[in-house]
Amino acid sequence: ELHDGLNQQLAMLAVELGMLARQVPESSATIRDQLLNLRDRAERFSNDLRHMTHQLHPAALEHLGLVSALRSHCAEFSRHEGMRVWLHVTGQVRSTNPEVAVCLYRIAQEAIRNAAKHSQAKEAWVEIRQQRDAIRLSIVDKGVGFDLRTLKVGKGLGLVSMRERVELISGSLTIKSAPGEGTCVEVRVPAVSRRQMNSKRRN
Repeated sequence: ELHDGLNQQLAMLAVELGMLARQVPESSATIRDQLLNLRDRAERFSNDLRHMTHQLHPAALEHLGLVSALRSHCAEFSRHEGMRVWLHVTGQVRSTNPEVAVCLYRIAQEAIRNAAKHSQAKEAWVEIRQQRDAIRLSIVDKGVGFDLRTLKVGKGLGLVSMRERVELISGSLTIKSAPGEGTCVEVRVPAVSRRQMNSKRRN
């Protein structure tokens, strides 16, 4: 509702302000400039709202499930961010615990955003598969890559937050990259949360 309702209204307001500014005669340059400034503000509000809806997207996990939420995010990112993101689902990914689903979704978000910002690649590939009691997620681009040995911890790629998310649910994170060879982020997490595993053991 935020994206398709309020955001669309803001976008239309920006377009109408731009059209109105073009109708102002040259003799009223001050008024035209003020209208153009209002148009720019409306566009910024629209962009801010769009980014907010991206952050709120995990709500879709509850209603759509992990795979559908990832598919929606990849499609939305492709439309607005200038990099095509492809999603490939191998086999059947069964319903996951909410903690696991949010972890994978957030890491996919961060890795895709990193690829768009740093890799200079035009495409990225997201793959998710379930193998017995584990789920594997990978995000791959064929961009400029980087030297892992020179990467400063906590800077640039948000790796700390990704590692922390994975560790909280007893998973693992592997990053493979080299200059000129692109980047691959691989995540392996249990299909159930640590809390569920502990509950099964007690029972």
